[in-house]
Amino acid sequence: MAPSVQPGGRPSVVLFDMDGLLLDTEGAYTVAQQRILDRFGRKFTWELKAKMMGRQALDAARVLCEDLKLTPEEITPEQFLVERDALLQEAFANSPLMPGAERLVRHLAACGVPMAVATGSHAAAFKLKTSKHGQLFSLFHHVVTGDMVAKAKPDPEIFIKAAAGFTDPAVTDMGSVLVFEDAPNGVEAARAGGMRVVMAPYPGLPQEHVTGCGATQVLPSLEAFNPEEWGLPPFPTTAAASS
Repeated sequence: MAPSVQPGGRPSVVLFDMDGLLLDTEGAYTVAQQRILDRFGRKFTWELKAKMMGRQALDAARVLCEDLKLTPEEITPEQFLVERDALLQEAFANSPLMPGAERLVRHLAACGVPMAVATGSHAAAFKLKTSKHGQLFSLFHHVVTGDMVAKAKPDPEIFIKAAAGFTDPAVTDMGSVLVFEDAPNGVEAARAGGMRVVMAPYPGLPQEHVTGCGATQVLPSLEAFNPEEWGLPPFPTTAAASS
């Protein structure tokens, strides 16, 4: 059967977003943020969540305050982050993996595909969120966190920096980079960097944020990714995997 995707050659390296793609942290963000907003009679909607996903923390908090017309007298973006981070500490330490994430990462690692993480989370948050999944995240060649770049997604800086971190092979053509993302801002960033991108939207993301997003391929989850469509080695069969 011919592949349903014509990606233009096998990817030389693969980049992964983290929140909402590899780790299920988005639900914790929603609960914590709504708990704070209850004090001000505001509602944290999916429309607002979609605007914030993938951004650096302070940038996202500024979007929230502006969108909900929260005044500095009520709460500043900086104050919002302090309160939210206190609520998130325990939840982040127990972040579960998203469906299909472990299988895909381990498969690509076993096949020698160079991989890196490009996440808007800062280094301290990354360490906390991945604390129960250290072995899996050790399979990545390197990690670029939000505090390592000046501009947040949808700017492509974080993906360009992550692609530049490989030396064997060195990335000379951004079109050979494959990015996995769950958020519209991340898809926009990858496309702006000239990269191909598979979008696996976080469950519940309204369809209007998926349709026309510019992703090379959209999947219901990472479980649906078919490596062969991208010229990558196929997943092992059940019999071979258990032998």
